[in-house]
Amino acid sequence: MRDFWVIDIEASGLSPVSYPIEIGLVNAEQEYQALIVPEDSWDHWSLKSEQLHGISRRELHKKGKPAVVVAKELNMLLGTEAVYSDHEDWDSFWLRRLFDTVGVKQEPSVVDIKKILEHSKKDTVDRLSRSGDPYTHRALDDARLNRQAVIQAMECRHWDLFPT
Repeated sequence: MRDFWVIDIEASGLSPVSYPIEIGLVNAEQEYQALIVPEDSWDHWSLKSEQLHGISRRELHKKGKPAVVVAKELNMLLGTEAVYSDHEDWDSFWLRRLFDTVGVKQEPSVVDIKKILEHSKKDTVDRLSRSGDPYTHRALDDARLNRQAVIQAMECRHWDLFPT
């Protein structure tokens, strides 16, 4: 099986005016994580979302990277590869929002992995949560968790997501 990237994005909220604040990517050999300093035009902020992911606006300004830097790093790291997401609709929206806002052409695409995860993710999430390993609702931890669930789903079903 060829390796694959899994992405997770944390955001300022769940609305049409929300924006990405953290990106996590993982494959078998690499990981990438970045907090994103909000652009001036990005002013929506959901306190409910902040409680969920635990990232404050202050932390973004203190530890984040400029959005244009994150967009360029993603293009350099991924090129035109597809990245897999358990929330393709939102993650595609936020990735598009990132690239469009900073005027950088988006090279990677986001692909939905929900069908692969339908049967195995809940069991995997429950088992990993009990182990105390990942802290969910942080982008890199969620990407790791989703990647592991995909691998387990493929092993259980003897699927090869990437036929040779």
